[in-house]
Amino acid sequence: MTEDDILLIRLAKRGNPDAFARIVANYKDFVYRTAYGVLHHKTDAEDVTQETFIKVYQSLRSLRDEHNFPAWLARITARNALDWRQRHWKHRSEPLEDNQVTSGVNPHHQTDVRMEVEHAMQQLGDDYRTILVLRELYGFSYEELAEILALPVGTVRSRLHYARMQLREQLQQEGRG
Repeated sequence: MTEDDILLIRLAKRGNPDAFARIVANYKDFVYRTAYGVLHHKTDAEDVTQETFIKVYQSLRSLRDEHNFPAWLARITARNALDWRQRHWKHRSEPLEDNQVTSGVNPHHQTDVRMEVEHAMQQLGDDYRTILVLRELYGFSYEELAEILALPVGTVRSRLHYARMQLREQLQQEGRG
């Protein structure tokens, strides 16, 4: 997070619409990828992204420390995505877009790995998938995850451990051990 972001947040908290528009522009991909990581559905992730920024706009003034903005935003996004999933009870998914996962040199191998990991992630429960996305894609610390998910740190550690074990088992079943 940059000093420019902190300044934008302070200006937006004072009601500056241009500052809030820049915050949206700066963080829309972060919010979308977080929502998509939970939902695995493009249209739903787009809807959750819009809902999230509406909630952020409505509650930005309650943010006490601008330095905590990324964790605060991730918490709102994850909760919105989980609420959306529960409200709409959708168990559909779409493949990740090519620019969302990159590894390896061979594009066919990369596609195979991406599809296998995505399939394995879909087999995980919402709680496990959400915590893996927030930790492995965004690198949130255990303490930040505890705050985002409103869980004790011990539960975060335990849930991450079991999520990784389940993901490993799923990948081994698919021949990717």
